[in-house]
Amino acid sequence: MAKGLKRSGCVICLVTLLAVFGMTALPVPAADFDYAQLTRECGLRFGWGRSFGAAERIDVYTLVPRWGLFLTRADNPYLGKLRISFLIEGVISVADAINDGWEMGFTPLIKFTYPLGNKVLVFLEGGAGIIFENIDSEAMPHTFNFSPQGGVGVDVHLTGGYALTLAYRFRHSSNAGLYSENPGFDLNFVHCGIAYYY
Repeated sequence: MAKGLKRSGCVICLVTLLAVFGMTALPVPAADFDYAQLTRECGLRFGWGRSFGAAERIDVYTLVPRWGLFLTRADNPYLGKLRISFLIEGVISVADAINDGWEMGFTPLIKFTYPLGNKVLVFLEGGAGIIFENIDSEAMPHTFNFSPQGGVGVDVHLTGGYALTLAYRFRHSSNAGLYSENPGFDLNFVHCGIAYYY
């Protein structure tokens, strides 16, 4: 079972890489980010996460599609170049544990973005969502959980509106006390993917 799940994780990684290369191969004009004109973003990330402090070690391989829009302009008199955006993020994952499993969910996020020159955007993002986890583990006694999370990262301009995303994410899963049994489940994630700003 673990070998099959590791194969699934490799397939998810391969699909993400193909999507990344496919998106960057699209004919778009080469230009720097026109940060002041950006109003929306979408993207696809691949993530690998590992549990810590849980009853057992669990590795999670995840696909993270996302879409969002900027709530502030780049010339805001109070925030300067710092921009705030709202995003919706999906999550589809497979888990490698003693008993393998999967998870699906979504998370609304608030993101703070700041440009470093014309090629790099640094960001801080966080939110809380709902996740359905089907992993037979002492670390997760319930299927329905909440998932507060946050992280930092960087978008490096590739071409046109495309950027390579590298990010760190901390995620907690628990049922928020809805049931008496609520051990919680924490993960450290590394994300890599493509963002498209427009």
